[in-house]
Amino acid sequence: MPPTHILETQQFVQASQAGRPAAGCWKLTNGQALSLRPRTRGVLQIAQGQVWLTLRGALADWPGSAADHVLKAGEQLAIAPGQHVVMEAWNPAGHTDAVAFRWDSVAAPATAQPTSLAAREWECGVVQPLRDLVHALGQGGRALGTALVDVTGAGGRFAAGLARFAMHRIAGPLQRKPA
Repeated sequence: MPPTHILETQQFVQASQAGRPAAGCWKLTNGQALSLRPRTRGVLQIAQGQVWLTLRGALADWPGSAADHVLKAGEQLAIAPGQHVVMEAWNPAGHTDAVAFRWDSVAAPATAQPTSLAAREWECGVVQPLRDLVHALGQGGRALGTALVDVTGAGGRFAAGLARFAMHRIAGPLQRKPA
């Protein structure tokens, strides 16, 4: 799992353990699954891509039952405390785009105010893209460094081979001349 996903998951867990509403934007790449066990009522909204999720528990009509859902960009699902969500990026057409989603905890009206709309827009519109940019630049820097090492190695081998070739071309005729 890339470090940004570990960090984002830790942020979610830390907020949950501290009793704060864990609101924010996260990304989920292909091949990753995420398990959520919210302690407060919340809304899961898909901003990009689509997910396949299984929702279990805390259903009055069907205790212990599981329901599968496919959510596309723009769709949302309300999740009650005690329910368990297992979510995975789902791209049947073979797209490799990551899924972006937002979780908003809905606190009880008497206990706390929900996160402001401006704060959520800042998180999803500025902070998350900035994290993505830093991550991409880091990957690009590592790729560039690897490419430069490979180019330097290949250039060195080329220069050594050219020198050996030139020495054989020069030394060969000199060795055949009678002294």
